[in-house]
Amino acid sequence: MTLIGYLTRTQFADGAIDDALPEEASRLGKALVLIDPEPGAAETMARVADALPRVRLASFCVDDGAPRRSDVAQVLGALDRAEASTIIAIGGPGAIGQARLAAAAAGRRGTDCAVIAVPVSLFDLGLGRQVRLRDGEPVTCPRPDRVIADPTALAHAPPRRLAAAGMEILVHAIEAYASPSYNPPADGLALEAVRRLARWLPVAVETPGHAEARRETLAGALTAGLALEKAVGGVDALAHPLEDALAGQALPGELHTPVLAAFVGFNARAVGERYGALSQTFGPTGGPLGLDARLAAFARTLGLPATLRETATDPSRFAGVAERAADDPAALANPRLLTPGDCRRILEAAW
Repeated sequence: MTLIGYLTRTQFADGAIDDALPEEASRLGKALVLIDPEPGAAETMARVADALPRVRLASFCVDDGAPRRSDVAQVLGALDRAEASTIIAIGGPGAIGQARLAAAAAGRRGTDCAVIAVPVSLFDLGLGRQVRLRDGEPVTCPRPDRVIADPTALAHAPPRRLAAAGMEILVHAIEAYASPSYNPPADGLALEAVRRLARWLPVAVETPGHAEARRETLAGALTAGLALEKAVGGVDALAHPLEDALAGQALPGELHTPVLAAFVGFNARAVGERYGALSQTFGPTGGPLGLDARLAAFARTLGLPATLRETATDPSRFAGVAERAADDPAALANPRLLTPGDCRRILEAAW
């Protein structure tokens, strides 16, 4: 078992749900289990129940994807009915993000709410400074008090969903490294996250039963989450409204590669040698402007689109998406200032 104490307390190992969770929850008498429909969440909930036979568990279901601020009152109501002060969040950004929102709201009303995160997919594992919402701007929330990072929980992830989710967190790591804010430890973590995901994500997608690949991709996601002490840039600002416009025709993360590849040329003069260093993580050759080509090739090895033309994206919506993206707080963290016109041109380059 590996205990990582940076930013929060993370137990990382195959079988951590069965072995480490009982230790982390040893003082619990009651808890609310918050669960989303992420593949593998139901199976993981059964493992959590087996690991905590003395804890009275109540459950509450939330949607997958970005959480909603409007759902917080219902979650707090479920927490009160369970007479609990701990949420065990099982799933992806939906459950774990919603738990963080609820913990922040509980603090504002003067009550304690601890969060134990049990991720079953690749994302920042709840370690990013902010939670992106479905019904509002991103908000800063407390991180989970505990993270139980068990690679075996990824066993039920469909390969394409795993590929898209892995690509999204890889893009976040790239943006964290490219960010102009000064944070040397986060820079090192971001590069290591890209290196791990570039090496192991294709193996995990191609060979779902490969235990080492599952472990290393989850380690990459964890490392990327720790690197998000630095902000992500403009890719999220553009990719998320594009996903909304497609209304479920693209998995979260599928559009991040085309958008980032188009951003490389726009950001290059502000990023300096950093794109070159990132390009090196995909292989021994490549220059500062080779990252876009590397990303496109990497996406295709995963079966993901390398351009927006390969998706159901409608170019007639670019103007509206560009306006929304330029107003997104993530755009403010981009290495270069983004205007609606810039966003429109980046979308056209991604096409």
